[in-house]
Amino acid sequence: MATSSIDPLAGMTGFLLVKVGIAASAAIEETLRPLGLRGREFRLLSFLAAEPHSQRELCALTGLDRTTMVSVVDGLESTGLVVRERSTTDRRVHLVTMTDAGHETRREALRRLRLAQEEFLAPLSETERDRLHHAAERLYTVHSDGCAAE
Repeated sequence: MATSSIDPLAGMTGFLLVKVGIAASAAIEETLRPLGLRGREFRLLSFLAAEPHSQRELCALTGLDRTTMVSVVDGLESTGLVVRERSTTDRRVHLVTMTDAGHETRREALRRLRLAQEEFLAPLSETERDRLHHAAERLYTVHSDGCAAE
């Protein structure tokens, strides 16, 4: 791989992955901004789409610390996208449940993110996209406990 005289680290795959990740993250944030969401909020809504979870469960699923989780859930609750409800099986537990507005917002965000992904990956052929996805998935599986925060 030829290195760029502009960036002396361009020949190192790890650094390229970081730069691509930063660009992808910026595209995600830009796409979600008109909906009043950030990436971590969308991720939380994605976990809540199938079923309610306690904040403790959401911390384990997302890798967010408790303080950050409280802040994210507070924000989503203040915009009417989620509600906290006491568990019917354990009164000590409050479940975070997505509202109808939360489901609709998540669907719209997903639609917009799919379009943004198409645009972001446009320079790659379908075969290259598949290879990139499989390689990224494999690296994620090997190097992550599945709880990356963002």
